[in-house]
Amino acid sequence: MRGEVVNLGAGERTEDAPLLQVGQLVQLIATRLRDEFAAVRVEGEIADFSHYRGRHMYFKLKDEDALIQCAMFATANRRLTFKPADGQRVIAMGQVQAYTPRSSYQLIVSDMRETGVGKLLQQFEALKRQLREEGLFDEERKRAIPLLPNRIGLVSSRESAAARDVVTVLRNRFPALPVVLYHTQVQGVGAAEQVVAALRAAAEHKACDLVILARGGGDLEDLATFNDEHLARFIAAFPIALISGVGHETDYTIADFVADRRAATPSQAAEIATPDAADWLRRVERGRSSIEQATASLLSGRGRSLNQLSGRLTRAGPPARLMQCGQRLDELHDRMRSAAMRLPGSGSQTLATLRARLLAGSPLAVAGSRRTRLEWLVPRLGSAAQNLLAASHRRVDVARSALRGLGPQNTLNRGYAIVTGPEGQVLTDASQAEPGSDIQARLARGTLHARVRKKKDSD
Repeated sequence: MRGEVVNLGAGERTEDAPLLQVGQLVQLIATRLRDEFAAVRVEGEIADFSHYRGRHMYFKLKDEDALIQCAMFATANRRLTFKPADGQRVIAMGQVQAYTPRSSYQLIVSDMRETGVGKLLQQFEALKRQLREEGLFDEERKRAIPLLPNRIGLVSSRESAAARDVVTVLRNRFPALPVVLYHTQVQGVGAAEQVVAALRAAAEHKACDLVILARGGGDLEDLATFNDEHLARFIAAFPIALISGVGHETDYTIADFVADRRAATPSQAAEIATPDAADWLRRVERGRSSIEQATASLLSGRGRSLNQLSGRLTRAGPPARLMQCGQRLDELHDRMRSAAMRLPGSGSQTLATLRARLLAGSPLAVAGSRRTRLEWLVPRLGSAAQNLLAASHRRVDVARSALRGLGPQNTLNRGYAIVTGPEGQVLTDASQAEPGSDIQARLARGTLHARVRKKKDSD
Protein backbone atom coordinates (compact mmCIF):
# COMPACT_ATOMS: atom_id res chain seq x y z
CA MET A 1 0.00 0.00 0.00
CA ARG A 2 3.02 2.35 0.34
CA GLY A 3 2.73 5.30 -2.05
CA GLU A 4 -0.72 4.21 -3.24
CA VAL A 5 -3.59 6.68 -3.23
CA VAL A 6 -6.91 5.14 -2.22
CA ASN A 7 -10.14 6.95 -3.07
CA LEU A 8 -13.27 6.07 -1.15
CA GLY A 9 -16.31 7.03 -3.18
CA ALA A 10 -19.41 8.27 -1.47
CA GLY A 11 -21.27 5.12 -2.41
CA GLU A 12 -18.58 2.71 -1.24
CA ARG A 13 -18.93 1.02 2.10
CA THR A 14 -16.24 1.80 4.67
CA GLU A 15 -15.87 -1.83 5.71
CA ASP A 16 -14.83 -2.64 2.15
CA ALA A 17 -11.95 -0.11 2.27
CA PRO A 18 -8.46 -1.46 2.79
CA LEU A 19 -7.15 -1.46 6.38
CA LEU A 20 -4.29 1.03 6.89
CA GLN A 21 -1.77 1.57 9.65
CA VAL A 22 -1.42 5.11 11.01
CA GLY A 23 1.94 5.57 9.34
CA GLN A 24 0.51 4.35 6.04
CA LEU A 25 -2.37 6.85 6.21
CA VAL A 26 -0.05 9.73 7.04
CA GLN A 27 2.22 8.72 4.20
CA LEU A 28 -0.71 8.64 1.78
CA ILE A 29 -1.72 12.14 2.87
CA ALA A 30 1.86 13.36 2.46
CA THR A 31 2.04 11.91 -1.03
CA ARG A 32 -1.26 13.52 -2.03
CA LEU A 33 -0.16 16.93 -0.66
CA ARG A 34 3.18 16.73 -2.45
CA ASP A 35 1.53 15.79 -5.75
CA GLU A 36 -1.40 18.19 -5.56
CA PHE A 37 0.55 21.22 -4.25
CA ALA A 38 3.96 20.70 -5.82
CA ALA A 39 4.22 24.36 -6.84
CA VAL A 40 2.12 27.04 -5.14
CA ARG A 41 2.30 30.80 -4.64
CA VAL A 42 0.88 32.10 -1.35
CA GLU A 43 0.49 35.69 -0.26
CA GLY A 44 0.31 36.56 3.41
CA GLU A 45 1.84 38.37 6.37
CA ILE A 46 4.90 37.00 8.19
CA ALA A 47 4.46 36.17 11.88
CA ASP A 48 6.62 34.45 14.53
CA PHE A 49 9.70 34.73 12.33
CA SER A 50 12.93 33.12 13.54
CA HIS A 51 16.27 32.58 11.83
CA TYR A 52 17.61 29.46 13.53
CA ARG A 53 21.35 29.89 14.11
CA GLY A 54 21.57 32.08 11.03
CA ARG A 55 20.66 29.16 8.74
CA HIS A 56 17.09 27.87 8.37
CA MET A 57 14.12 30.24 8.63
CA TYR A 58 10.85 29.29 10.31
CA PHE A 59 7.74 31.45 10.31
CA LYS A 60 4.00 31.58 9.67
CA LEU A 61 2.09 33.12 6.80
CA LYS A 62 -1.30 34.46 7.84
CA ASP A 63 -4.22 36.52 6.71
CA GLU A 64 -7.57 37.39 8.26
CA ASP A 65 -8.87 33.82 7.92
CA ALA A 66 -6.04 31.38 8.62
CA LEU A 67 -2.32 30.74 8.89
CA ILE A 68 0.15 28.12 7.68
CA GLN A 69 3.51 27.02 9.04
CA CYS A 70 6.46 27.70 6.73
CA ALA A 71 10.09 26.66 6.53
CA MET A 72 12.78 28.08 4.28
CA PHE A 73 16.06 26.23 4.38
CA ALA A 74 19.50 27.79 4.11
CA THR A 75 20.05 26.69 0.52
CA ALA A 76 17.01 28.76 -0.50
CA ASN A 77 17.13 31.77 1.84
CA ARG A 78 20.66 32.71 0.78
CA ARG A 79 19.13 34.06 -2.43
CA LEU A 80 16.79 36.49 -0.65
CA THR A 81 17.26 40.17 -1.47
CA PHE A 82 15.61 41.40 1.76
CA LYS A 83 15.59 40.51 5.45
CA PRO A 84 12.25 38.96 6.48
CA ALA A 85 10.59 40.24 9.64
CA ASP A 86 7.27 40.02 11.44
CA GLY A 87 4.57 42.11 9.82
CA GLN A 88 5.99 42.02 6.30
CA ARG A 89 3.61 41.05 3.55
CA VAL A 90 5.20 38.63 1.07
CA ILE A 91 4.50 36.18 -1.73
CA ALA A 92 6.06 32.81 -0.97
CA MET A 93 6.68 30.17 -3.66
CA GLY A 94 7.16 26.55 -2.72
CA GLN A 95 5.67 23.14 -2.10
CA VAL A 96 3.22 21.95 0.54
CA GLN A 97 4.57 18.95 2.41
CA ALA A 98 3.45 16.92 5.36
CA TYR A 99 5.58 16.66 8.49
CA THR A 100 4.77 13.04 9.26
CA PRO A 101 6.09 12.83 12.87
CA ARG A 102 3.41 15.33 13.96
CA SER A 103 0.90 14.63 11.19
CA SER A 104 1.00 18.32 10.26
CA TYR A 105 1.62 20.12 7.03
CA GLN A 106 3.78 23.08 6.12
CA LEU A 107 4.87 25.16 3.17
CA ILE A 108 8.49 24.53 2.17
CA VAL A 109 9.43 27.91 0.69
CA SER A 110 11.89 27.94 -2.20
CA ASP A 111 11.66 31.67 -2.97
CA MET A 112 9.99 34.74 -1.50
CA ARG A 113 9.56 38.41 -2.36
CA GLU A 114 8.09 41.41 -0.59
CA THR A 115 4.69 42.78 -1.50
CA GLY A 116 4.35 45.42 1.20
CA VAL A 117 4.22 45.93 4.94
CA GLY A 118 1.53 44.45 7.14
CA LYS A 119 -1.09 46.67 8.65
CA LEU A 120 0.27 46.39 12.20
CA LEU A 121 3.79 47.19 11.05
CA GLN A 122 2.51 50.18 9.09
CA GLN A 123 0.72 51.48 12.18
CA PHE A 124 3.84 50.84 14.27
CA GLU A 125 6.12 52.77 11.91
CA ALA A 126 3.66 55.66 11.55
CA LEU A 127 3.27 56.08 15.33
CA LYS A 128 7.02 55.71 15.84
CA ARG A 129 7.68 58.46 13.28
CA GLN A 130 5.04 60.77 14.83
CA LEU A 131 6.26 60.42 18.41
CA ARG A 132 9.90 60.84 17.38
CA GLU A 133 9.03 64.12 15.63
CA GLU A 134 7.24 65.27 18.80
CA GLY A 135 10.41 64.65 20.80
CA LEU A 136 9.09 61.82 22.98
CA PHE A 137 12.16 59.70 22.16
CA ASP A 138 14.72 62.42 22.99
CA GLU A 139 17.32 61.37 25.54
CA GLU A 140 17.29 64.84 27.13
CA ARG A 141 13.79 64.33 28.56
CA LYS A 142 14.48 60.91 30.06
CA ARG A 143 15.19 60.34 33.75
CA ALA A 144 18.31 58.77 35.15
CA ILE A 145 17.95 55.31 36.66
CA PRO A 146 18.69 55.44 40.43
CA LEU A 147 21.89 53.68 41.42
CA LEU A 148 20.22 51.94 44.37
CA PRO A 149 16.41 52.34 44.44
CA ASN A 150 14.55 52.16 47.75
CA ARG A 151 11.68 50.13 46.29
CA ILE A 152 10.96 48.79 42.78
CA GLY A 153 7.52 48.63 41.20
CA LEU A 154 6.85 45.77 38.75
CA VAL A 155 4.04 46.30 36.23
CA SER A 156 3.29 42.91 34.69
CA SER A 157 0.97 39.92 34.84
CA ARG A 158 1.41 37.95 38.05
CA GLU A 159 1.03 34.69 36.10
CA SER A 160 3.62 35.56 33.47
CA ALA A 161 7.05 34.03 33.16
CA ALA A 162 8.41 37.54 32.66
CA ALA A 163 7.30 38.61 36.15
CA ARG A 164 8.81 35.48 37.68
CA ASP A 165 12.10 36.09 35.85
CA VAL A 166 12.26 39.68 37.08
CA VAL A 167 11.55 38.72 40.70
CA THR A 168 14.11 35.88 40.56
CA VAL A 169 16.86 38.12 39.22
CA LEU A 170 16.07 40.87 41.76
CA ARG A 171 16.20 38.40 44.67
CA ASN A 172 19.47 36.91 43.45
CA ARG A 173 21.15 40.28 42.92
CA PHE A 174 19.84 42.29 45.89
CA PRO A 175 17.58 40.26 48.22
CA ALA A 176 16.95 43.16 50.63
CA LEU A 177 15.32 45.35 47.96
CA PRO A 178 11.49 45.41 48.26
CA VAL A 179 9.39 44.80 45.11
CA VAL A 180 5.75 45.86 44.63
CA LEU A 181 3.76 44.05 41.91
CA TYR A 182 1.08 46.00 40.03
CA HIS A 183 -0.84 43.27 38.22
CA THR A 184 -2.16 43.93 34.72
CA GLN A 185 -3.18 42.10 31.59
CA VAL A 186 -0.38 42.38 29.02
CA GLN A 187 -2.09 41.05 25.89
CA GLY A 188 -5.50 41.19 24.27
CA VAL A 189 -8.41 43.60 24.14
CA GLY A 190 -8.21 46.31 26.79
CA ALA A 191 -4.70 45.35 27.89
CA ALA A 192 -3.23 48.78 27.08
CA GLU A 193 -5.83 50.48 29.31
CA GLN A 194 -5.01 48.04 32.12
CA VAL A 195 -1.29 48.78 31.82
CA VAL A 196 -2.03 52.52 32.02
CA ALA A 197 -4.17 51.91 35.13
CA ALA A 198 -1.38 49.90 36.77
CA LEU A 199 1.17 52.63 36.04
CA ARG A 200 -1.23 55.25 37.40
CA ALA A 201 -1.62 53.22 40.59
CA ALA A 202 2.18 53.04 40.96
CA ALA A 203 2.46 56.81 40.50
CA GLU A 204 -0.31 57.56 43.00
CA HIS A 205 1.06 55.05 45.50
CA LYS A 206 4.37 56.99 45.60
CA ALA A 207 6.07 54.00 47.20
CA CYS A 208 8.58 53.27 44.41
CA ASP A 209 11.39 55.29 42.90
CA LEU A 210 11.84 52.91 39.94
CA VAL A 211 9.31 50.93 37.86
CA ILE A 212 9.91 47.97 35.55
CA LEU A 213 7.40 47.28 32.75
CA ALA A 214 7.80 43.60 31.83
CA ARG A 215 6.37 41.15 29.32
CA GLY A 216 7.72 38.12 27.46
CA GLY A 217 8.38 37.94 23.73
CA GLY A 218 5.94 37.47 20.88
CA ASP A 219 5.04 38.60 17.40
CA LEU A 220 3.77 42.04 16.44
CA GLU A 221 0.20 41.11 17.39
CA ASP A 222 1.24 39.77 20.78
CA LEU A 223 3.12 42.98 21.57
CA ALA A 224 0.43 45.31 20.19
CA THR A 225 -0.47 46.42 23.74
CA PHE A 226 2.91 48.13 24.08
CA ASN A 227 2.56 49.91 20.72
CA ASP A 228 -0.54 51.80 21.91
CA GLU A 229 -0.33 55.57 21.50
CA HIS A 230 -2.16 56.40 24.73
CA LEU A 231 0.15 54.11 26.70
CA ALA A 232 3.22 55.66 25.02
CA ARG A 233 2.17 59.19 25.95
CA PHE A 234 1.38 58.10 29.52
CA ILE A 235 4.87 56.56 29.86
CA ALA A 236 6.45 59.74 28.48
CA ALA A 237 4.70 61.78 31.19
CA PHE A 238 5.24 59.16 33.93
CA PRO A 239 6.75 60.83 37.04
CA ILE A 240 8.93 57.84 38.05
CA ALA A 241 11.99 56.45 36.28
CA LEU A 242 10.84 53.52 34.12
CA ILE A 243 12.64 50.60 32.48
CA SER A 244 10.89 48.82 29.60
CA GLY A 245 11.68 45.09 29.56
CA VAL A 246 9.26 43.93 26.88
CA GLY A 247 9.87 40.97 24.59
CA HIS A 248 13.10 39.35 23.50
CA GLU A 249 16.33 41.00 22.39
CA THR A 250 15.14 41.45 18.79
CA ASP A 251 11.71 42.83 19.79
CA TYR A 252 11.15 46.58 19.80
CA THR A 253 7.99 48.39 20.92
CA ILE A 254 6.93 52.01 21.15
CA ALA A 255 7.12 51.64 24.94
CA ASP A 256 10.84 50.87 24.58
CA PHE A 257 11.47 54.16 22.78
CA VAL A 258 9.61 56.42 25.25
CA ALA A 259 10.79 54.66 28.41
CA ASP A 260 13.72 56.09 30.34
CA ARG A 261 15.71 52.92 29.60
CA ARG A 262 15.13 49.94 27.29
CA ALA A 263 16.16 46.43 28.31
CA ALA A 264 16.48 43.58 25.81
CA THR A 265 14.59 41.17 28.10
CA PRO A 266 12.70 41.29 31.41
CA SER A 267 15.68 39.66 33.13
CA GLN A 268 18.02 42.32 31.79
CA ALA A 269 15.61 45.00 33.06
CA ALA A 270 16.02 43.54 36.56
CA GLU A 271 19.81 43.56 36.15
CA ILE A 272 19.76 47.23 35.10
CA ALA A 273 17.48 48.14 38.01
CA THR A 274 19.66 46.74 40.77
CA PRO A 275 23.33 46.50 41.64
CA ASP A 276 24.78 43.11 42.41
CA ALA A 277 24.83 42.84 46.24
CA ALA A 278 27.85 40.54 46.15
CA ASP A 279 29.71 43.00 43.93
CA TRP A 280 28.79 45.86 46.27
CA LEU A 281 30.04 43.89 49.26
CA ARG A 282 33.32 43.28 47.46
CA ARG A 283 33.58 46.98 46.63
CA VAL A 284 32.81 47.92 50.24
CA GLU A 285 35.43 45.46 51.46
CA ARG A 286 37.99 46.91 49.04
CA GLY A 287 37.05 50.41 50.19
CA ARG A 288 37.36 49.41 53.86
CA SER A 289 40.78 47.88 53.22
CA SER A 290 41.92 50.98 51.33
CA ILE A 291 40.70 53.24 54.16
CA GLU A 292 42.50 51.13 56.74
CA GLN A 293 45.74 51.26 54.76
CA ALA A 294 45.42 54.99 54.15
CA THR A 295 44.63 55.60 57.85
CA ALA A 296 47.58 53.51 59.01
CA SER A 297 49.89 55.32 56.58
CA LEU A 298 48.56 58.71 57.68
CA LEU A 299 48.91 57.91 61.38
CA SER A 300 52.44 56.60 60.81
CA GLY A 301 53.43 59.78 58.98
CA ARG A 302 51.81 61.98 61.61
CA GLY A 303 53.63 60.00 64.34
CA ARG A 304 57.00 60.63 62.71
CA SER A 305 56.19 64.32 62.33
CA LEU A 306 55.11 64.50 65.97
CA ASN A 307 58.36 62.91 67.12
CA GLN A 308 60.38 65.35 65.03
CA LEU A 309 58.44 68.36 66.35
CA SER A 310 58.72 67.10 69.91
CA GLY A 311 62.51 66.88 69.53
CA ARG A 312 62.69 70.35 68.05
CA LEU A 313 60.46 71.69 70.84
CA THR A 314 62.70 70.13 73.43
CA ARG A 315 65.79 71.67 71.85
CA ALA A 316 64.30 75.10 71.10
CA GLY A 317 61.45 75.41 73.59
CA PRO A 318 61.07 78.02 76.37
CA PRO A 319 62.97 76.01 79.02
CA ALA A 320 65.98 75.62 76.71
CA ARG A 321 65.79 79.26 75.67
CA LEU A 322 65.61 80.39 79.30
CA MET A 323 68.64 78.35 80.12
CA GLN A 324 70.57 79.90 77.20
CA CYS A 325 69.43 83.43 78.16
CA GLY A 326 70.47 82.85 81.78
CA GLN A 327 73.86 81.67 80.65
CA ARG A 328 74.22 84.71 78.36
CA LEU A 329 73.16 87.03 81.21
CA ASP A 330 75.83 85.60 83.45
CA GLU A 331 78.46 86.14 80.74
CA LEU A 332 77.41 89.77 80.23
CA HIS A 333 77.41 90.42 83.98
CA ASP A 334 80.96 89.15 84.22
CA ARG A 335 82.05 91.28 81.26
CA MET A 336 80.39 94.37 82.76
CA ARG A 337 82.16 93.90 86.08
CA SER A 338 85.45 93.43 84.25
CA ALA A 339 84.90 96.59 82.18
CA ALA A 340 83.92 98.62 85.24
CA MET A 341 87.10 97.62 86.97
CA ARG A 342 89.15 98.77 83.93
CA LEU A 343 87.49 102.27 83.76
CA PRO A 344 89.84 105.22 84.61
CA GLY A 345 88.94 107.95 87.05
CA SER A 346 87.29 110.04 84.30
CA GLY A 347 84.63 107.36 83.73
CA SER A 348 81.79 109.72 84.64
CA GLN A 349 82.92 112.19 81.96
CA THR A 350 83.07 109.43 79.37
CA LEU A 351 79.59 108.37 80.35
CA ALA A 352 78.28 111.93 79.85
CA THR A 353 79.90 112.08 76.40
CA LEU A 354 78.24 108.84 75.38
CA ARG A 355 74.89 110.09 76.65
CA ALA A 356 75.20 113.27 74.54
CA ARG A 357 76.06 111.25 71.43
CA LEU A 358 73.09 109.00 72.09
CA LEU A 359 70.71 111.95 72.41
CA ALA A 360 72.07 113.53 69.22
CA GLY A 361 71.42 110.35 67.24
CA SER A 362 68.02 109.63 68.75
CA PRO A 363 64.96 109.33 66.44
CA LEU A 364 63.43 112.54 67.89
CA ALA A 365 66.48 114.61 67.00
CA VAL A 366 66.68 113.12 63.51
CA ALA A 367 62.93 113.70 62.96
CA GLY A 368 63.28 117.37 64.01
CA SER A 369 66.13 117.91 61.55
CA ARG A 370 64.18 116.28 58.77
CA ARG A 371 61.08 118.45 59.55
CA THR A 372 63.11 121.67 59.30
CA ARG A 373 64.52 120.68 55.91
CA LEU A 374 61.04 119.65 54.70
CA GLU A 375 59.56 123.03 55.66
CA TRP A 376 62.34 124.68 53.64
CA LEU A 377 61.81 122.45 50.54
CA VAL A 378 57.98 122.69 50.25
CA PRO A 379 57.80 126.33 49.01
CA ARG A 380 60.65 125.74 46.56
CA LEU A 381 58.87 122.65 45.18
CA GLY A 382 55.67 124.62 44.52
CA SER A 383 57.52 127.38 42.71
CA ALA A 384 59.44 124.86 40.58
CA ALA A 385 56.22 123.08 39.62
CA GLN A 386 54.58 126.36 38.48
CA ASN A 387 57.63 127.29 36.40
CA LEU A 388 57.68 123.85 34.78
CA LEU A 389 53.96 124.05 33.95
CA ALA A 390 54.32 127.55 32.39
CA ALA A 391 57.20 126.35 30.22
CA SER A 392 55.12 123.36 29.06
CA HIS A 393 52.23 125.70 28.08
CA ARG A 394 54.61 127.84 26.04
CA ARG A 395 55.95 124.82 24.16
CA VAL A 396 52.40 123.61 23.41
CA ASP A 397 51.44 127.06 22.03
CA VAL A 398 54.51 127.09 19.77
CA ALA A 399 53.76 123.57 18.51
CA ARG A 400 50.11 124.46 17.92
CA SER A 401 51.11 127.55 15.85
CA ALA A 402 53.56 125.48 13.81
CA LEU A 403 50.99 122.74 13.24
CA ARG A 404 48.38 125.29 12.17
CA GLY A 405 50.82 126.80 9.69
CA LEU A 406 51.54 123.41 8.14
CA GLY A 407 47.90 122.22 8.14
CA PRO A 408 45.83 121.82 4.96
CA GLN A 409 43.40 124.58 5.94
CA ASN A 410 46.16 127.16 5.96
CA THR A 411 47.25 125.99 2.51
CA LEU A 412 43.66 126.30 1.26
CA ASN A 413 43.48 129.83 2.69
CA ARG A 414 46.37 130.77 0.41
CA GLY A 415 44.26 129.89 -2.69
CA TYR A 416 45.10 126.24 -3.18
CA ALA A 417 42.50 123.46 -3.60
CA ILE A 418 42.28 119.71 -2.91
CA VAL A 419 40.99 117.91 -6.04
CA THR A 420 39.37 114.47 -5.73
CA GLY A 421 38.17 112.06 -8.42
CA PRO A 422 34.77 110.37 -8.87
CA GLU A 423 35.60 107.73 -6.24
CA GLY A 424 36.92 110.22 -3.72
CA GLN A 425 40.64 109.64 -4.42
CA VAL A 426 42.94 112.65 -4.19
CA LEU A 427 44.27 113.66 -7.64
CA THR A 428 47.91 114.68 -7.81
CA ASP A 429 48.55 114.01 -11.50
CA ALA A 430 46.55 114.98 -14.60
CA SER A 431 46.87 111.40 -15.82
CA GLN A 432 44.55 110.30 -13.00
CA ALA A 433 41.48 111.93 -14.62
CA GLU A 434 40.08 111.40 -18.09
CA PRO A 435 38.16 114.02 -20.10
CA GLY A 436 34.50 113.87 -19.26
CA SER A 437 35.03 112.58 -15.72
CA ASP A 438 33.55 114.43 -12.75
CA ILE A 439 35.89 115.94 -10.19
CA GLN A 440 35.52 117.95 -6.97
CA ALA A 441 37.70 120.84 -5.80
CA ARG A 442 37.66 121.57 -2.08
CA LEU A 443 38.47 125.29 -1.36
CA ALA A 444 39.09 127.07 1.89
CA ARG A 445 35.35 127.60 2.11
CA GLY A 446 33.10 125.32 0.10
CA THR A 447 33.54 122.73 -2.70
CA LEU A 448 33.32 123.06 -6.52
CA HIS A 449 31.92 120.21 -8.65
CA ALA A 450 33.37 120.22 -12.18
CA ARG A 451 33.86 118.06 -15.27
CA VAL A 452 37.18 117.62 -17.08
CA ARG A 453 37.05 119.02 -20.59
CA LYS A 454 40.64 118.27 -21.48
CA LYS A 455 43.85 117.44 -19.73
CA LYS A 456 47.53 118.16 -20.16
CA ASP A 457 50.02 115.80 -18.66
CA SER A 458 53.16 117.23 -17.12
CA ASP A 459 56.19 117.35 -19.34
